[in-house]
Amino acid sequence: MRLSRLFIDQPLAVGQEIILPKESAHYLLNVLRLRAGASVILFNGQGGEYVARLVAATKKAAQLQLIEYKAIERESALQLTLVQAISRPDHMDYTLQKAVELGVQCIVPVTTERSPPLDKTKISKREQHWRKIIISACEQCGRNRLPQLYNVQPLSAWLVEPLQGSCMVLSPTGKSSLYEAIKLQPLTDTIAKSDSIGCLNQLQLLTDTIAKSDSIGCLNQLQLLTDTIAKSDSIGCLNQLQPLTDTIAKSDSIG
Repeated sequence: MRLSRLFIDQPLAVGQEIILPKESAHYLLNVLRLRAGASVILFNGQGGEYVARLVAATKKAAQLQLIEYKAIERESALQLTLVQAISRPDHMDYTLQKAVELGVQCIVPVTTERSPPLDKTKISKREQHWRKIIISACEQCGRNRLPQLYNVQPLSAWLVEPLQGSCMVLSPTGKSSLYEAIKLQPLTDTIAKSDSIGCLNQLQLLTDTIAKSDSIGCLNQLQLLTDTIAKSDSIGCLNQLQPLTDTIAKSDSIG
């Protein structure tokens, strides 16, 4: 049977006995209706989880003893940061929940030109609410580390920060799918380092053609890109290009 999971914001250790906060105690005793002797999983967001046993319970209080530590990590190997424009409360909650479930490690809520009005006096309460959403999502999906939630800031302020890794803008008007963008990203990065304007221009044409699922067009654009790269004498570009060449040759535009 799957054990219920609870986040506890304090240091934890095997053998320790803790009194649950009122909200958590209410959830265990009145919602789940657990009784003395029942087991639950506790985690504090620092990695790993603890098996705990309910040793004492009253109508309003619950005491647990930690009996076993499990060094379980369920984090994604990808270092993902989501910069999310603040939306309507219910939409924002849903976005945060799914971001946590998908393995995002950092969440940056930003205000944009079209964001709904945000009362500056209530920003702190909104951030506290979002943190609860993140905690609840971790409890449900099994993550033992809490994603980092940044303070609300204007998008313009975040854009001036130095960026690390690849940066993608998700837009309903985008011409390429996320999968296609990820597939082409290593090649894009390599070409950018070669400082070849011609290569980048040809790559954009190839990206647009792939988006149209035109395999013959892909091969034609690919040949032009290959020729341009060859003239730039970029071995790195050619190495990144080979897997893409093989995939397109199989007429698999999605791949």
